[in-house]
Amino acid sequence: MSQYLPDYSYTPAEYQISQWQGVLGTLMGVAILIAMAAWAFSLVRKAIKGEEVKYPL
Repeated sequence: MSQYLPDYSYTPAEYQISQWQGVLGTLMGVAILIAMAAWAFSLVRKAIKGEEVKYPL
C-alpha cells in the first residue's frame, strides 16, 4: 500500500503571516538587545565615575 505525502502548498496570505511573525520576532529581539546594552553601559559609566555598582545577581 503506497500513500503520497499531502500537498503542502501555502497561499500567499500564509506566507505573509509567517513573514510578519519573523519580522516582529526580529524587532523584539533587537529591542531587547538595545535595552540590555544601554543597561550595561550605564553600569560601566557608574563604575568609571567611582559610584557603587550593584549587580542584580
